[in-house]
Order: sequence, then C-alpha cells, then structure tokens
Amino acid sequence: MLFVREQGKDENGRTMGFVNYGEVKYQSHNDSQPMNITWELTSPMPSEMWHEAGKLAVG
Repeated sequence: MLFVREQGKDENGRTMGFVNYGEVKYQSHNDSQPMNITWELTSPMPSEMWHEAGKLAVG
C-alpha cells in the first residue's frame, strides 16, 4: 500500500494526513540517501488525485 502526503504540516502548523493511493507493485530503485523507488499502482489513480500527484512528481 502506498500512502502519500504533500507536506508534513499545513499552514496552521497542524500535521497533515496521508492519502492512500492503493496497492502497488515494486518496479525498481536507484541511488541512496535519498533512495528513489519506482512503483506501479495496481488500480488507476482517481482523476481528482492527478493534480496533487503532479506536484509531487515535480518536487
């Protein structure tokens, strides 16, 4: 299962919750500190998650 959050705290200093993106399959990894891991979602991502996911991919 892949759980993701955009940031640790919101604008009021409260801890942000995680969003469950669902079950994933490991594809590959590279580097270390930080390690980059590529996962494949087993079910398509809901369309309302695309906007947030795009921001995460860019960094």
